[in-house]
Amino acid sequence: MYFLVLLTVFLHCIQTYQFPSSHIDWCLYFQRLQIYKPECKFYDDVDLHVEREIRAKPISRPFQQALVVIQMQQCSAHYMYCTANYQCGPDQLRCIDMIRYRECCAPSRRECPPVTHLNFRCIVSEPVSWCDEDSDCHTTPQQRCCPTGCNYNICI
Repeated sequence: MYFLVLLTVFLHCIQTYQFPSSHIDWCLYFQRLQIYKPECKFYDDVDLHVEREIRAKPISRPFQQALVVIQMQQCSAHYMYCTANYQCGPDQLRCIDMIRYRECCAPSRRECPPVTHLNFRCIVSEPVSWCDEDSDCHTTPQQRCCPTGCNYNICI
């Protein structure tokens, strides 16, 4: 008998709850479940407030994307924890900028950073490259062979 009452209450709750029609992103999902994810640690209440406002307004999808892209800046050369997300537009990922400690947008295919971003001081008299092509970098996170501006390449 107790089981039937519990089941009835549960079914009533499910029937009255309105499930959202739009998708929910990775960080928002885990935040609502109150599960800590290190890649979401910069996903603060301001972003949640902006996202709620955007979702609440009946605006077209292209305008919604343009509105959010204005808020998200491009990443510096050092970014991590990237996830696909509508906030950054097509062919881009939402990431954490590890220099500025904020969310940012980065290309889905990671390119070599500009030499000025790497901040190398050229003090090597006989430089030796770590790599000649991307396939030489299979053990690094981005698997990219990039120039340093000092006559040698490094894997990033």
